[in-house]
Amino acid sequence: MSAQQRRLQEQMLKMGYQPVRKSQFQLKPISVVKQIHTLPDIPITQRLEVTPQGASKLQKIISTHRASNANIRITCKRTSIQRMSIREIIKNYVKYQSSLQLDGLDALRNLIKNGDDLCININKAQNIEFFVGSLSDGHGEFGSQISSLITEFYLDELQKLFTSVPLLQISLTLKDSLNKIYQQIEQKLTAQTLIDCKLSGASLLSVIIVNNVIYCSNLGDSKAAYFYKSEQLNDNPKELRKFVQKNLNLIHDTNSGKEVDRIMRKGGKIDQAIFKGQKEGSLKVWVPKQNYPGVKITRCFGNQIGKTIGITANNDFTEFKIPKSGYLLMASTGLWEKLDILLIDKILDDNYPPQSLADVDRATKQLGNETKRFWDVDGQGSVDISLSLVYISLEK
Repeated sequence: MSAQQRRLQEQMLKMGYQPVRKSQFQLKPISVVKQIHTLPDIPITQRLEVTPQGASKLQKIISTHRASNANIRITCKRTSIQRMSIREIIKNYVKYQSSLQLDGLDALRNLIKNGDDLCININKAQNIEFFVGSLSDGHGEFGSQISSLITEFYLDELQKLFTSVPLLQISLTLKDSLNKIYQQIEQKLTAQTLIDCKLSGASLLSVIIVNNVIYCSNLGDSKAAYFYKSEQLNDNPKELRKFVQKNLNLIHDTNSGKEVDRIMRKGGKIDQAIFKGQKEGSLKVWVPKQNYPGVKITRCFGNQIGKTIGITANNDFTEFKIPKSGYLLMASTGLWEKLDILLIDKILDDNYPPQSLADVDRATKQLGNETKRFWDVDGQGSVDISLSLVYISLEK
């Protein structure tokens, strides 16, 4: 020990520090230590399959956080979800589809040209097929132009939607997306077109079928319903109905108490039309002390004067999972007002299940002709009628 070290030790002793004794144990070189055996990793989670591209990133995470890598397997194969084609996940169950449009007749037997815009089609986006049906019924002087315009705009926006949104997520966003499209239609019609919408407007009923789910959005008085067979109905001899009927939308007209209440709160008037000093016909919406707009519909696009007394452009939305194979019937109000539901059942039952498109075409024509006959029973004419009939088969 040098003199300097000795003086330092003496000074530390005065300050109360005790000298450190040298341990009798000495560390041996690592080469002579027996190999340490650690416990194996326990696979407590499911094995993960990763692609080579993601392997380096996972290995970096593992080394940083000291995580077990026993459950990670690098593979060039696709995962089980990737191996399943989207065509196998989302299928098109629409087998047959048919449509019909009939002109109307006034009391003098003059032809009333059908002003509805009816469209049914199998669309394709992201390599899968899905059904789109729409029915727009115009009213007023420019109703036919409005119905054509909003149908074109709706189908364009819908195609953009299905192209941009992953189809496996469509059910999560479709309601909000359709509501937004309906609002855009109203804004475009009133602000970006030269069509006079003061007393003219149109309804829009839209049906979308993706896989085995029907999405229905409606504004106006048209209606869509799904008809399917039930074992309980067949087992009950007293049951008159042949099908279970699921209505897919609300009808927005003066037959609805909620709709009438809203019109009245907004200052509108609900009454029949006056013809030769007598009230006759169905209840309609009027501006107090005026003879307009005189429409039965309580929600529609356009009809700006009607909007001042409670008519709105707020659509409703329904999502329905198809339980069994059956018929989807979309039709304008003319069919639902006059055609008895038991007669609809009979016509559908006579053509169920359809063996070919000819069976669906025959049922469609029968529904249209019977509706027209009921309207013209007293020779007073008939309204124009639009309908489409779609057979959905869930059979493999």
